[in-house]
Amino acid sequence: MVSSIVGNYLIQKGLITSEQFEDVLKEQSKVRVKLGLIAVAEGLMTQEEADRVNQLQAIMDKRFGDIAVEKGYLTDGQVESLLKKQGNAYLSFAQALENQQLMTIEQLEQYLVDFKCENNLTASDMEAIKSDDVDKIIRLYLPIEAEKYLPMASLAVRTLIRLVDTGLYVEKASLVSELEVSKGALQYVEGQTSMNCGMAGDGESLLYTASTFGQEEFASVDEDALDAIAELLNCINGLYASALSKEGVAMELMPPEFSAAMSKMTCKEMLVLPLIISGSKVNFLIAMDNKIEMN
Repeated sequence: MVSSIVGNYLIQKGLITSEQFEDVLKEQSKVRVKLGLIAVAEGLMTQEEADRVNQLQAIMDKRFGDIAVEKGYLTDGQVESLLKKQGNAYLSFAQALENQQLMTIEQLEQYLVDFKCENNLTASDMEAIKSDDVDKIIRLYLPIEAEKYLPMASLAVRTLIRLVDTGLYVEKASLVSELEVSKGALQYVEGQTSMNCGMAGDGESLLYTASTFGQEEFASVDEDALDAIAELLNCINGLYASALSKEGVAMELMPPEFSAAMSKMTCKEMLVLPLIISGSKVNFLIAMDNKIEMN
C-alpha cells in the first residue's frame, strides 16, 4: 500500500506522471534494494558517501557493506541491520524510482517532508506508512473516536488488496449518518456483536471491483455486477466471523442485499472509508450494532 500512497502523492504534485508510476511499479517487482540506498534512507550515510562506495565497487571485488565498513561509514552491526531491511516495500519503491532515474532517495525523503506536513502526520505516523503494515496505516486514516472499527476496516482492506487490487489505497475516513450514493450492496452480520458492512459508489465506480472479483467483464454496474459485490462482502464478513469464532463469539451472516437505484444510505452511525481502486472511488461502510438502510 505504501507504494500507492507515495506514488499517487508524487503524481498529484506533478513530480512524476501516471505512466512513469506504472513503470516504477513494474521495476519495483524485480528490484533488490541496494544497501547504499537503505543506508542513506536511515541517515547512516550521505548520498555522496554511498556514491563513493559504489564507485569503489567498480574497481574492488568487495561488497558494498565491506567497503563502507573499511571507509568508516558503517559498522558491522549497522550493515547487518541494513541487510534485514532489503525487502521493505517503501525502500524497494524508492530503489525503483532511482533505477528509473526519476529521483534519489534523498529527494523522495524531502518530498515526504511536505507530505507529512500537509497531512498533519507525526514522525511515527510516517514510519507506520513506510512499514507497509495495513493495520498501522488504516489507523492513521480513521477518526480518533473510530478505534472500534479498525479490525473490520483492516481486514476488509487486506482482503481487497489480495483479491481485487494490489495498488489500492485509502483516503480519510469519517463517521456519518448519511452517505449520498446511487449503487451499492450491504450485508448484516448478526450475533453477540452485530455488524453491517457495505460497498457503495456512484456511476460505474464499482465496475472494476465487481469484474475483478466476479471474474467476469460486466458492461455496467447492473444487478449482476452488484451481486458480485455482495459475494465479495460475504467473503469479507465470513473471514471476520471466522476470526471471532476462534474467540468464542458466534455470528451469523444474513443474505446480502443490493440496489442500483437508490439516492443514499443512512444509519445512526457508520464509518465511511473511501478506497481508490483502479482509479475509482469506492466507499466501504461499517456500522457496529446498527443497521445501514438503502433509500
